[in-house]
Amino acid sequence: MDKTHLLQFCTKIGQIMDLEVHYENKQITAVNNIKFLGLIIDSTLSWKQHIDSTIPKLNRACFAIRQVKPYMALEALKMIYFSYFHSIVMYGIIFWSNSVHSQYIFKIQKRMIRLIANLGVRDSCRCVFKELGILPLYSQYLYSLLMFVAKNRDLFQANTDVHSFDTRYKNDLHLPSAKLKVFQRGTFYSGIRAYNQLPRNIKDLSYDVKRFKQVLKAFFQTHSFYSLEEYFNLKLDLNFNSQLQMMDTPLNISVFTVFTVFIIHMYIAFVVRYWGQYYKWTKFKCITLRRLLNRLLYF
Repeated sequence: MDKTHLLQFCTKIGQIMDLEVHYENKQITAVNNIKFLGLIIDSTLSWKQHIDSTIPKLNRACFAIRQVKPYMALEALKMIYFSYFHSIVMYGIIFWSNSVHSQYIFKIQKRMIRLIANLGVRDSCRCVFKELGILPLYSQYLYSLLMFVAKNRDLFQANTDVHSFDTRYKNDLHLPSAKLKVFQRGTFYSGIRAYNQLPRNIKDLSYDVKRFKQVLKAFFQTHSFYSLEEYFNLKLDLNFNSQLQMMDTPLNISVFTVFTVFIIHMYIAFVVRYWGQYYKWTKFKCITLRRLLNRLLYF
């Protein structure tokens, strides 16, 4: 019974009832917050206590990176980031990252990125996130949230399950009506909103989780959202849609173009083989040309 506690949930302006719960003639202690499976849950679901407990861990990760940075290459620093810093941030991110207090975690992440990339305190690191292949906190939150939705589609209803009208958004997920902010910030409601905001061609891939994960990661690495407002105010990017279509369809090239590239390829291969010692050609150039040819031919 020492590990059993009573936690009442309420809104910020609500009042906690004066309850006494007994079990086997022992009173269960009432608390304002409790640690459950590594997450500190408070009575108002503000996640402030959990974020406050996470900040010192992330600061220690920044200190570790600062100490080993003079002796490590960039790739090694990225490995340390993902194994130390990223693993702490990822735990329970779909629950606490929508809190207003998560901005302090994002500030520490930007400080870490500036440290890895040798940037000044006031330098923008938005482009550096893309170069390093690291998602900003809110992009990582949206990515994890949407993967949760894709893997648990049976928990959500589509609009076609609610009504039979042929509307524009009939294939979107049904968004329940809610007035409480604490529910709107929750995983279920936020997941539906984030999914419905996705471009149509990405939503169509949600039934293929592996393909959906690949395209979704590329989408967030391309945009690198710094806030949830940036994502929800996003207009569909036609350039990204066209890039996505190029990933799925081979190039349309005429027979004459293929023949011309093939002849050029054979000629250069001849030069590399017989005259390379005079013109200092390298095998790398020949391999690069062959890869280019294979991409054009789409073999």
